[in-house]
Amino acid sequence: MKNQTKTIEEKTYTASEFGSILERIDTTVQILAEGHSALVEGQNEIKSVLTSVDQRLGRVEIRLDGVEDRLGLVETKIDRLQDDMVEVKFELKRKVDAEQFEKLEKRVVKLEKHSVAR
Repeated sequence: MKNQTKTIEEKTYTASEFGSILERIDTTVQILAEGHSALVEGQNEIKSVLTSVDQRLGRVEIRLDGVEDRLGLVETKIDRLQDDMVEVKFELKRKVDAEQFEKLEKRVVKLEKHSVAR
């Protein structure tokens, strides 16, 4: 195997070549700076939108808390209504229905007539 050694050549640039290289570097840096600026602007817009969304979400949470409170009141009222319905059903079962009452009344009248007639 041959030992290959590479020789490094030092290249020298003329002033105009070096000026061209600097211009290209300057242009590239300028493009990078514009891209960075656009990214920062986009990031700021995203922050603004997120801030707006965060504020809206805060308002929604406040409204939701109010809805939860009202829902709790509605549940309490429904529980009371259910208790009242149970009580009303119990009372209705204890009462005699109108038809049955009329029949019983007629029987009592007949029995009274029958007992008076004796």
